Amino acid sequence: MPRRTNTRERLIETAADLFCRQGYAHTGVNEIMQRARTTSGSFYHFFPTKEDLVLAVVDHIGGSLATGVFGADLAATSDPLERVFAVIDSCRRHLADNDFALGSPLGTLAAELSASHPQVRERLAELFTRWIDHMEILLEEAGNRLPDELNRRALADFILSAVEGAALQARARRSLAPFDATAVGLRRHLGALASTPKAAAAPETRPRPVPTARSSRADWRAW
Repeated sequence: MPRRTNTRERLIETAADLFCRQGYAHTGVNEIMQRARTTSGSFYHFFPTKEDLVLAVVDHIGGSLATGVFGADLAATSDPLERVFAVIDSCRRHLADNDFALGSPLGTLAAELSASHPQVRERLAELFTRWIDHMEILLEEAGNRLPDELNRRALADFILSAVEGAALQARARRSLAPFDATAVGLRRHLGALASTPKAAAAPETRPRPVPTARSSRADWRAW
């Protein structure tokens, strides 16, 4: 059993790397087996079809998000707004460490497979939602540092869109400049929101008390 588990994980990790580097369509099963050092018998034992494999890859990416990206922000700082930028920084490091050969794994697979593989699209959509959920929680944890009327989920969605677009540009230009410019813009935007003066509370209107009754009242760090 341990060896079977290792073989399956090796196939998934190999496929994830190849799918993100050269695309799903341009990655053949034989290449995956060769890179993973396994046989066709082992491959088809775990994955009857190539689509079964890519679904497992998406689940693998989801696990990496939970432990590698979202876990890293908690280790970096206890400040919820700085944790937002710790997540963004982990995406930046992913680009730099792989010399731009790997972009956003979610964005890469979504761009290629959303139209042709409905099951993959649904799984990817769940992961995007999980990403937004995580950002929304951090923004909620910021409490009254952000305006009460701010739609935190909409802001979390905006941050995701900005980071995905920045990663795409960075990979196309083979430069971190567009990613860093986006990160700076997001930091300024959140900084401006955090420094927005709170609206003065409307004066409270109370009925005149009956005479016999007693009234009672219970700067952002540089990128």
